[in-house]
Amino acid sequence: ILMIYCLTMMLSPLLWQLLKNNDLYYPLVTLINGCGACLMIWYARLQTQDRLDQLKTTLPKEGLYLLLGLLLLFFCQWGGPLFEQLFFASPRFSANTSYLLAVYHKYPYYLLTIVIFLPVMEEFVFRKVLFKDLALFSDPLLAAFVSSLLFSLAHQDGHYLTYLLIGLVLCYVYTKTD
Repeated sequence: ILMIYCLTMMLSPLLWQLLKNNDLYYPLVTLINGCGACLMIWYARLQTQDRLDQLKTTLPKEGLYLLLGLLLLFFCQWGGPLFEQLFFASPRFSANTSYLLAVYHKYPYYLLTIVIFLPVMEEFVFRKVLFKDLALFSDPLLAAFVSSLLFSLAHQDGHYLTYLLIGLVLCYVYTKTD
């Protein structure tokens, strides 16, 4: 999973160097990220085929955790930047989000990358691989913090506290729902 993620993340800047200001760049990046997300899902499914019927939670309980997680994520996305603005004089809005919205307006199909492909790959890397594997060898709270800190640093837009909180919420939901 980490190799797939690193490969897809390295191909984007490489393509940018090769195809600067070329209309082929965003379709190719969308295709690469789609393939990366599908490969991760396929690989993870191979690894967990025998565990699918042994899930930790029942469906209603799992749905409740997912709903709680969504509410907490909305709170983090609203409150995190507000807190950062008040106490650290950070800009309220993310430059990264503004860039992605500008790309989406020019290339609407890129929404697949923004909303599905990248989040799927991030969840596999930061929750399934980093958090879950670190929790096997250390305290789960420490694993959640390290995974969330790396998740925050990976977004590179200055809203470190916001992404750290989002990562912690996602680790919590992952723990409760496997």
